[in-house]
Amino acid sequence: MKAIKLLFSILTVISFTSCEDVVQVKLDSGAPMITIDAFVNDMRQAQTIRLTYSDNYFSQKANSPIAGATVIVKDVTSGQSYNFTDNTNGNYVFNLANTDTIGRVGHTYELTVTHQGNVYNATTAMYRTTSVDSIVVKYKEEGAFGTKAGYDLFFIGKDPVGPIPDYFWVKSYRNGVFYNKGLDINITMDGANGAGSDGLIFIPPIANGIVPRGERFDKYDMCRVEIHSLSEQAYNFLTQVQAQTTNSGLFATTPENVKTNITTTSTVKVVGWFNMAAVNWRQQIAE
Repeated sequence: MKAIKLLFSILTVISFTSCEDVVQVKLDSGAPMITIDAFVNDMRQAQTIRLTYSDNYFSQKANSPIAGATVIVKDVTSGQSYNFTDNTNGNYVFNLANTDTIGRVGHTYELTVTHQGNVYNATTAMYRTTSVDSIVVKYKEEGAFGTKAGYDLFFIGKDPVGPIPDYFWVKSYRNGVFYNKGLDINITMDGANGAGSDGLIFIPPIANGIVPRGERFDKYDMCRVEIHSLSEQAYNFLTQVQAQTTNSGLFATTPENVKTNITTTSTVKVVGWFNMAAVNWRQQIAE
């Protein structure tokens, strides 16, 4: 009986480890959709809205840029409009003096994109942000599992008290390079992962999330942390983006297009998002 049980165990292991044939899945090609990446903020620097065509799900090439569109952001509260210049590479840019901004907390904004006679619209408000009070740097010796010696970093910030929930996107950079992978999307409601934390210090998973797990900075590396305000709808959008870009493994779900706040009556469909963010930031050298 022991021999039979051993043989059965070996056969079971083989059955799970030998099926490694690559399965090529062929999907029908759908009509390209317009993708609008319109995350604009109140920083006193050039603001960019990007327009591209979507590509097939398994495509490995970058989306094709859209030129020849008209892109306007209107401050509905003040009545002022900002015309973004077509750079013919998919980027539409509004240049600012370093003493000005197009974003003001409490104002409502409307995005209008016109392309080949089709009009795409979205509306949002700009909400408050909060301060990056400090970035803490701690040197750590070489750790287990090959973790190299270097500097761990986390930030300290506090969620503002009420009257409504605050939603933030904590962006971080190492030597000017943005951590932009799906797992790096660091979003929070009231400084935590849900309701019940109003007015408190940002919890460790958010504060430590400015550096990907297992990564350490070298001496004199520069860390930059930005806290961007989000609408509740933009927070939900980024939650979906994170879920789709990290959707893998045994329990992966069927991929789908994430929701959009951009509307159109055109037969050429659109995906993407429009958000106006107030931003606070701080930089710190690792030493």
